[in-house]
Amino acid sequence: MTSPLPIDLLIFDLDGTLADTRRDLTDAVNHVRAAFGRAPLDVRTVTGYVGDGVAKLLERALPGLSASERAEARAAFDAFYSSHYCDHTRPYPGIAELLGHFAHKKRAVLTNKAEPFVAPMLERMGLRSCFDAVQGARPGLPPKPDPAPVLRLLDRCNAAPERTLLIGDSPQDIRAGQAAHVHTCAVTYGFRPAAELRALAPDFLIDHPQALRSLLC
Repeated sequence: MTSPLPIDLLIFDLDGTLADTRRDLTDAVNHVRAAFGRAPLDVRTVTGYVGDGVAKLLERALPGLSASERAEARAAFDAFYSSHYCDHTRPYPGIAELLGHFAHKKRAVLTNKAEPFVAPMLERMGLRSCFDAVQGARPGLPPKPDPAPVLRLLDRCNAAPERTLLIGDSPQDIRAGQAAHVHTCAVTYGFRPAAELRALAPDFLIDHPQALRSLLC
């Protein structure tokens, strides 16, 4: 058995890692699809479109829109989601306990979700106070899998890459972490199948949040 890894900073993805956001994202997407006269999509389909931010989500869920229609769709999504982002969204079982266990370490959130939604969502779930830094998608900052947002968090938290672990449920998370030369942990309880994540060769692969406790010191 390998020794626990010395880590100072834990960086968590949000959708599919800290919280199950699938239902509220699906409802928002279907609200927009209805506005364009399109039939609703099921949760599984919409979940497969998540991971690269709202613009890509809508591009996948409503293909063939013109530039002006894409802007209209984004405005409709943001207006609806701003009132419904926590109708059904909840932390995954064990997340609150995990964050409490690592209260002595620096903890951060890094997500491709639009930044205006991130802190309010964490606040609604009772998790905002658990994090030293929260970073979402914003103009001028490339999204994951680009390493730039990871490197920005390292700077904000004064953390070394070799003592940082990025935890996420998607290829975007693992690739961003690897490109930034931090340790990576893929979670299989989120939005992507274990086989897809295993193929990315993360440093760790866990099936439940609490499994992280035995991996770190």
